Amino acid sequence: MRKWLLPVLVLAMLSAFCVMPALAARDADTLVVVQEAEPVGLDLMRSSIQTTMSVCYNLHDTLFTSEEDASVTPALAEKWEKVDDVTWKIFLRKGATFHNGEPVNAEAVKFSFERSLNPAIDCPHKGKLSPFKELKIIDDYTFTISTAEPYAPGLYILGYYLPIVPPGYVKQVGDAEYNIKPVGCGPYKLVKWVKGEEIVMEAYDKYYGAKPAYKKLIIKSIPEEAARVAALTTGEADVVGAIPMHQRKKVLESKKAYLTPQMGSMIYLGLNTYEGPFKDIRVRHAVNHALNRELINKALFGGEAIMCTGAISPRTFGADPNLKPYAYDPEKAKKLLADAGYPQGFETRLSYGTYMAQIQEQAEAIAADLAKVGIKIKLEPLERAVMWENYKGKKFQMYLYFWDDAPEPDRYVYSLLHSKSRDYYYKNPKVDELLDKGRSVLDREARAKVYAEVDRLLYEDAPWLYLYIIPEVFGVANNVDYQGRRDGFLNMRYAKPKK
Repeated sequence: MRKWLLPVLVLAMLSAFCVMPALAARDADTLVVVQEAEPVGLDLMRSSIQTTMSVCYNLHDTLFTSEEDASVTPALAEKWEKVDDVTWKIFLRKGATFHNGEPVNAEAVKFSFERSLNPAIDCPHKGKLSPFKELKIIDDYTFTISTAEPYAPGLYILGYYLPIVPPGYVKQVGDAEYNIKPVGCGPYKLVKWVKGEEIVMEAYDKYYGAKPAYKKLIIKSIPEEAARVAALTTGEADVVGAIPMHQRKKVLESKKAYLTPQMGSMIYLGLNTYEGPFKDIRVRHAVNHALNRELINKALFGGEAIMCTGAISPRTFGADPNLKPYAYDPEKAKKLLADAGYPQGFETRLSYGTYMAQIQEQAEAIAADLAKVGIKIKLEPLERAVMWENYKGKKFQMYLYFWDDAPEPDRYVYSLLHSKSRDYYYKNPKVDELLDKGRSVLDREARAKVYAEVDRLLYEDAPWLYLYIIPEVFGVANNVDYQGRRDGFLNMRYAKPKK
């Protein structure tokens, strides 16, 4: 056994031992969920972090439920109609209330909409919501919402990124307090959040929709992979997220739990195209050709990862099916580097969040491949908050991040690569133009052609190393019926005891 492996195993066993007693006190009406990181807050308007949003979707509701084919079904909005190419008329269901008794009405929707665009909130979803320009109240339960230009994915985006919040309570406690003690209108209401330990919720008995099957929901965070799996296989947790590839066999062999598909995590390696070597497109092509994706897939993911051909997932509507992944060709990479003025390569830094599954192994494999063509990598592992702040602060040279493999391209391609959305490390006026067009074209077939052009352009411009999609799974106890959705959120309104 390698010397470094023993302390890692001991730490994992100790972590599991320490975690499990805290999970034990519960009954059949309690569902215990474990994910890899604690939320940064509980206000859905203030975070785009997957583990935070997973918690929030149990507390909050939106106007629509966004489905896996990019359509929407009713939620707080009972029905709707298209007035013209830029306006929808939306009818709220009557009788829905927030957890403090405030009514969910058109005034609450208008307040929530305006709050999401308020610079003081610094809403990370503002870029997605920015096409919406005006919300007019018609009566207590009817309103119109309009965009400046046609916005094809508009209702789908509202279904994810406009949680409806209670105006009276938010005004009373303020935004900072609301982020800690929110009042939503979702299936569960907050009982307490003991930071570093657990979030406890209970079913809201006046919820307008289908009542959740469990009376109490407890969500915990366990960063250590082995400890998460131990909590599941010993029966101390019911649903566990972020089960890495090398732990999945252990879950199945335990006979105590099963695996259900989650989302696909689309891992990408971003490049700072504004400064340094990566300003040169030849260098960006070189690093893409230097990476042996297939070998990484086989070694780390058992060959189950899906190779990415470009910035749009091959499983997403609008991806160009004719693109092929960059070929592994280290000799070509060396020639491109020499042509760009780096015959001996160069040194750079690769940043990544330590909370991401199997990320250290991926970073090491990437660094080893790039070293073969003369690019010396200094690995920079960062904890979640520092990773996010450094990302926004434009402090990265190379960085590993991920996005969920969503069915609607605007949901992530616009957010990550349109200069008006983030503009952190890449700007291309033609890409901006096409992404704007992709939003405004209403015909689905015509939209697909626009995004295929976006895909081809980004493939050629190479602001990222296009990597792979890791098929993610949840681990679920045998006595729980829960099927993961493609969006990857741990939304426990869909969980129920198995009959």
